[in-house]
Amino acid sequence: MITLIALVFAASYALWIFYLAVMNLKRVRDMGKLGTLSKVFGYPVLLVGYALDVLVNVTLMTVLFLEIPRETTVTARLKRHNRTGLGWRQRLAAWFEPLIDPYDPSGDHI
Repeated sequence: MITLIALVFAASYALWIFYLAVMNLKRVRDMGKLGTLSKVFGYPVLLVGYALDVLVNVTLMTVLFLEIPRETTVTARLKRHNRTGLGWRQRLAAWFEPLIDPYDPSGDHI
């Protein structure tokens, strides 16, 4: 049981780290400063992060929200619950905002 909890924590933490990296790449790209070498190193981060996002959405988020995913990514699920959800699912989605929104260049990720 402790191993499962550690695995869930590690996957969630890794997803957040990948999110931070991808948002930084987006910020630099939007400034027009993402060079070829940065793309070579950065795009694999995007791909691994996306795969991890899908995995966490299908596993951990399915358990947390007690529902089968309708979306591919955690962000899409959080957006749906944050904007149109009610009750505990909406509150759970809103709990993630301070961990996610400040790091999106737009400031409004979910």
